[in-house]
Amino acid sequence: MRLASFSLLFALTASAAMAAQPSAPPADHPVLFNTAFESGSLGLIEKLGETEFRLHVKGQQDARGRNRQATWFYFRMDDVGGRQLTLHLTSFKGEYNDKPANAPAGDWYRPVFSEDGEHWQHFKDAQWDVSADTLTFTVQPKGNTLWVAHIPPYPYSRLLALLGGLKGSAIARVEVIGQSVLGRDLHLVTVTNFERPAAARKIVWLQARQHAWECGTSFLVEGALKFVTSDDPAARQLRDEFVFKFVPLINPDSVVRGEVRFNANGFDPNRQWDEVDLDGRRWLERNPEIWYVKKALKAQQAEQPIAIALNLHNTEMNEYVETMVDAEPQQAMLHRFFERLVTTTTFDPSNPGRLRIFAGSGPANTTNSIWREAKIPMMLMEQRIGPSRKLGHIVTTEERLEFGRKLIQAMAAVAR
Repeated sequence: MRLASFSLLFALTASAAMAAQPSAPPADHPVLFNTAFESGSLGLIEKLGETEFRLHVKGQQDARGRNRQATWFYFRMDDVGGRQLTLHLTSFKGEYNDKPANAPAGDWYRPVFSEDGEHWQHFKDAQWDVSADTLTFTVQPKGNTLWVAHIPPYPYSRLLALLGGLKGSAIARVEVIGQSVLGRDLHLVTVTNFERPAAARKIVWLQARQHAWECGTSFLVEGALKFVTSDDPAARQLRDEFVFKFVPLINPDSVVRGEVRFNANGFDPNRQWDEVDLDGRRWLERNPEIWYVKKALKAQQAEQPIAIALNLHNTEMNEYVETMVDAEPQQAMLHRFFERLVTTTTFDPSNPGRLRIFAGSGPANTTNSIWREAKIPMMLMEQRIGPSRKLGHIVTTEERLEFGRKLIQAMAAVAR
């Protein structure tokens, strides 16, 4: 089937405010705001002056027209060489779990920019106006093109390239377990020493990107996957001891279309896990992303029980691990996992203490509910995109890749 794509292209005339510089375009040359590329997203653009624009975050609502999420923007500006631009990002407010939600931004927040679309850095200066729901920053690009995004993007195409590099590998197998609403492949990657009997090894399960904007989780999976498929002696030993299972990107449609949280039907891939019935077609049609991943989880559990499972997410400023596991020895193992993260990695929990055990205060229909249905010891990890207290700065892409390596090692260590 032909995959749907959405693009936005605005041509706005801007004057040559920096005409004295040789790189400045002609005065009548338009500045182009463009989202005609993978994961691009931007809403209404208002021209406030010669080089000043108010940019509205597009956001995404669920199937009921509720729970607007506005934690993603990603656009390119062309023909900007020699111009100093003032950008006002706004329309961040929305809803979460049917309740009004404050804007995710704050005084700490700095979007990222890139001169080449590949290498990203945070703006150094920005002003957050809570009453106006607006983040303002000024930029003077070195070249004629500039990309701006909420956080460093991780497109679906990057995952496909990563998986393509595993083709023909003797230690990794990539299979398609289903398709998204719009027909994009959902992948399951198995990494192990296939020459050893699988029954003698424990299963470690890692999944990510149920919500499209949470790009940081994809970098974690990439770091973990590259490590366990490497020639590092520690990785070879882990492949002898464990079977690693990765579902690296659960919501490809929204990633490609530059959306935020929900699938192409407006359903949340981290909700309704308790309702999705594998024997009927209702949820297969509404939320196939859950249906196929849940099917794969339960099939694995029936063949050989999963020792430990983790579902990765990002938030703006919270960082924690939560589970519904309420039985020993699994709960004790998950506590050890939490403690190991605190002592050996950059994991920086928002509140000191131990693993969060679900006590009915939050939604009961997330992926964690697979414990109640199939006794799979699943956890949810939230990692902040804001400044880390341990590091003293906003976590970089390289640090997330490195954390992925340590994360998969920690999972294996406590599952032994």
